[in-house]
Amino acid sequence: MALARCQPQSRSQHKQQHSSQWRGFFGAGLYAVLVVIFLCGPALSQAKTITVVAGAWGDFSKADGTGLYFDVLRAALAQSDIELNIRVTNWKRAKQMFYAGRADVLLADFRGSGDRRFVPLWHLNMDPPVLLFTLQAVRDLQSLQGKAVGWMLGYDFGDYLPVRVNGIEVSAEKFGFDMLQYGRLDAYISYQYNVPDELRTRLKQRQLAAAQALYPVFQNTFAGRQLAADFDRGMQRLYQSGRLQQLYATYYQTAAFPPAQR
Repeated sequence: MALARCQPQSRSQHKQQHSSQWRGFFGAGLYAVLVVIFLCGPALSQAKTITVVAGAWGDFSKADGTGLYFDVLRAALAQSDIELNIRVTNWKRAKQMFYAGRADVLLADFRGSGDRRFVPLWHLNMDPPVLLFTLQAVRDLQSLQGKAVGWMLGYDFGDYLPVRVNGIEVSAEKFGFDMLQYGRLDAYISYQYNVPDELRTRLKQRQLAAAQALYPVFQNTFAGRQLAADFDRGMQRLYQSGRLQQLYATYYQTAAFPPAQR
């Protein structure tokens, strides 16, 4: 039986086959890249949203979601492509939301301690001295044992007292000073700037705590610590560029930022 002889491919046939193989390879590769871009593109183009919760506090964190603290946080995290979902409520509820894991950042609190909170290097502001106000001079703090002492909801100012008192939380500073004035409280704990004008000459005061730095508090997780590091780097940039002073304006001196670069 005669064997069929294999005919070698011509050079043109080999070149055409080789070219077809490469076109198939690049076509499949391009298709894979397009699929990845299609699937990942929306996620890459959208800024990450974090929830920031705060108590309403003057010009710093207003009930409508505006305020200096939010402006500073937004500017510090500007290079991290992050958007803020701002929630402003009373301080007690703000802390509850944060510790329940329903917020990424709590504005603003003392350094403190605790496993569930992470505090950055840069602070936001200085909290004024905490004062005890009474109508009659207090001989010593031990004399407040069992007495009715008030403070704002969620402020935990009773921790500054060496004795157990009948702590009464109020929803507004005015209510606290009114209750003190009309004898429903034996003492009220607050700040000097909250004292009503008509009571300034009548009240006795005693300092319970010196001025303290206030910080944004982050969740003590990997993501929270990364966010805190981004905040510190952003604050450093704002400080060195002079933008931080522009943001704080008349509040810059009382915020007590360092006079020299860190």
